[in-house]
Amino acid sequence: MTKVTASFENETVYVGLDVHKRSWNAAIYLGDQYIRNIHQPPTPQALYHYLQHSYPQAQYVCAYECGKFGYWIQREFKQLGIECLVVNPADIPSTHKDEVYKTDSRDARGIGHALSTGQLKSVYVPYEEQEADRHLVRQRKKIWRDLVRCKNRLKGFLDYKGIEVPAQYDNANWSRNFINWLSKLEFEHSCNRITLNYQLTEMELLRKELLSISNTIRKLMRSQKYNKLYYLLRSVTGIGPLTAASLLTEIGDMRRFKNFYHLNSFIGLMPMEHSSGERELKGRITVRKHRQLRSDLVECAWTAKRTDPALALYYSEQIKRGKNGKAAIVKVARKLLSRIRYVWLSGESYQPAVVK
Repeated sequence: MTKVTASFENETVYVGLDVHKRSWNAAIYLGDQYIRNIHQPPTPQALYHYLQHSYPQAQYVCAYECGKFGYWIQREFKQLGIECLVVNPADIPSTHKDEVYKTDSRDARGIGHALSTGQLKSVYVPYEEQEADRHLVRQRKKIWRDLVRCKNRLKGFLDYKGIEVPAQYDNANWSRNFINWLSKLEFEHSCNRITLNYQLTEMELLRKELLSISNTIRKLMRSQKYNKLYYLLRSVTGIGPLTAASLLTEIGDMRRFKNFYHLNSFIGLMPMEHSSGERELKGRITVRKHRQLRSDLVECAWTAKRTDPALALYYSEQIKRGKNGKAAIVKVARKLLSRIRYVWLSGESYQPAVVK
């Protein structure tokens, strides 16, 4: 008897993936029809072989949530000739039942169903080189946070022991004189001195690491691929070297945003809106955001409004209209973002406005 093999030519198989470290759960849809869930090893090759065996000659489309596993899954599927979407978890449609009965199989089915009905859109997947540069800039931020925590622990130790820091040293700038003062403190019990020495050693190590990685980032920004845009962004009032580096590595290509609205939506400098019929209601700043870039731009806005006459005037006008300081500075940050987009796309340095 001749064995007949089914052909799925001109058919599309959609696969919703719930990915974990040790295993993946895959929900298989043929068109918009749910077929089954499978458990598989955590590799794109395993799913590829299963699909080739079970649904030969079909077109395959996969999707999984962006998160801790990054983009390597998408890249390996692409090498295998399979289209793969990396989706924002907040953009996956769900019901109340999905929230109270949450399982890997249900999560995979939710992704697969939304994919098969065309409801999902992939997030921007950076090039591997851009992603590597992004990790470097993000690592600096992590080291800086570790250094802040280390300093806070050290000051907390002094408070616990009832040691008052002299007024000239009691600020955010840890001078060499302050470090020398800490190293000469005397304690009744030697273990307290040893504990403080360990804390000082950790702090000094983090300071050296922060200086080293900052220099590495500066060299990267002065390289041929970033040099021109880096100094264009630096021409915008309030934008410092580290913020410029973050913008370049996080955004990558400004042209991927159709207009300023889409860029602003990505950064998150816009209000949430609940409008219906003739009623228009805009609330607080949106919870959807790029956490790092929004924080950096708001911080830059405080600097810019002190040094740029036009932004200072705009800020004061917002205050006169009844806005509080935080709401007004978000509007300043939005203007700053508009300037960044302009110099990025035009290739022209920013020329500060003069208020007479």
